[in-house]
Amino acid sequence: MARIPEETLQQVLAATNIVDLIGRSVKLRRAGSNYVGLCPFHNEKSPSFNVRPSTNSYHCFGCGASGTAFRWLMEHEGLTFMEAVRRLAEAAGIRIQEEVWDANAEAAAKQRALMLKAHKEIAAWYHNLLLRSPLAAPAREYLKGRGISSDIAKRWEIGYAPASLELLRQWAASFKFGRDLLVEAGLLGWSEEDNAVYPRFRHRLMFPIRNENGEVIGFSGRLLDPEAKTAKYLNTSDTPIFNKSRVLFGFDKARRFISKAGQAIVCEGQIDTIMVHEAGFPNVVAGQGTAFTEYHAQALKRQADEVVLCYDSDNSGQDAVTKAFRILAPHGLIVKVAALPAGDDPDTFIRNRGPEAFAELLKNARDFLDHHLTAAGARRDLTEMRERVRFAREVVDLLRVFDSPLARQTAIQRVARSLDLPEDILLGLVKDADAEEKKKAGYKKDKEAAPAPADPLATQDKTSLLLCHLALVDAEVLVWLRGTGMEHILSELPGSEMLARVWQGAFDPLDA
Repeated sequence: MARIPEETLQQVLAATNIVDLIGRSVKLRRAGSNYVGLCPFHNEKSPSFNVRPSTNSYHCFGCGASGTAFRWLMEHEGLTFMEAVRRLAEAAGIRIQEEVWDANAEAAAKQRALMLKAHKEIAAWYHNLLLRSPLAAPAREYLKGRGISSDIAKRWEIGYAPASLELLRQWAASFKFGRDLLVEAGLLGWSEEDNAVYPRFRHRLMFPIRNENGEVIGFSGRLLDPEAKTAKYLNTSDTPIFNKSRVLFGFDKARRFISKAGQAIVCEGQIDTIMVHEAGFPNVVAGQGTAFTEYHAQALKRQADEVVLCYDSDNSGQDAVTKAFRILAPHGLIVKVAALPAGDDPDTFIRNRGPEAFAELLKNARDFLDHHLTAAGARRDLTEMRERVRFAREVVDLLRVFDSPLARQTAIQRVARSLDLPEDILLGLVKDADAEEKKKAGYKKDKEAAPAPADPLATQDKTSLLLCHLALVDAEVLVWLRGTGMEHILSELPGSEMLARVWQGAFDPLDA
């Protein structure tokens, strides 16, 4: 194992501004002579991550992560030690002697570097084809129809992937990229049936996907042939340099704007993201054909406190909104929804109504729960008791998403007011669901101490209490309840004695 002289390492560290380096990924604020922020290595609500310019190091008091700029690049970006040293040395203009310190590590580092080079060069090739090749005429026509000019295409290096394997071979030969490298990089596919390679992306509009440093690490290809029986969008498969669950499209361009605004706009696709950015809203990103992940939430939380979801208004779009909320909210992010009119996506909305209208849409974005309750009210008749009971049980799962007791209590109060339900009943449903989940997960309850005198209401089943409340405040509900003929079913509910008394007329709003 070879060794880099210690004085060279110290020279590189001394030339590196660790605050600037870490500040590219973590939102830092000054605290005396140091800087603090939310730790990128574990989930936390209050900042315990410290960056110390005086020692050129970082330390998290929550999880213990610590180190120098080298360690930061190794832990945060998955680089090897030598890759980290080389990157920082290159940025500082310091020459280091290329030495082999470990054969396996050296081989892996070289392979990663080759993959990055292959992606950089093929992105340029795809882009040149889009601008100049007759083969790309359908791609240019498609972009024109979507309002994407050549200048926009150049800024985002949009390209065109031809269907021809021979053209791809000629390009690869010009750079001496081997077949195995391109297969591992996800640029070529391998057919076991034919025992041959094929272009993974064929006759597609190509959107380069970049890491936080702006390096091309993958692609998303949009199908151009409407008759083709294949996926409309195709993403690069996971490779040593690309993992779709850890990448947000446009994040390299949007990161500093997200940090400055304290807010991230999240769209569903590449074109929506590009057009929102180009319309003057640069704090916008999108996922990569996959549901939001913990990594996505952590990346956004390091830069902002608020996320505005701007998804299509159809059912699949609204389902995606709910799924994203479930991931984002536990990280302490405020989740809002910009409700697009039916039939619109962010791109068409901006093209038809203009950036000013989109700015107003963002300004009027509503808290997720308010949006969800309003949408549910539009789809259901919440004046009907059965629907209110059913919806109350559904919304319980969303209330349980909040980790913060204060956030959860505030959300419960808001939902209770909206559904005209007592808070204690809704809180009871949430607690019951929590307990049931713990039971399913195999949690064992601690041995209970001698119980205090029981609150009569506390012994009642929460569904019974909910039915009692609705029957007592709404005469129509009581009439409906008595006419269902389900006495034998409802009597099976635990603690249903109070419900039976209401049923039998001991308490009757009709007499009021």
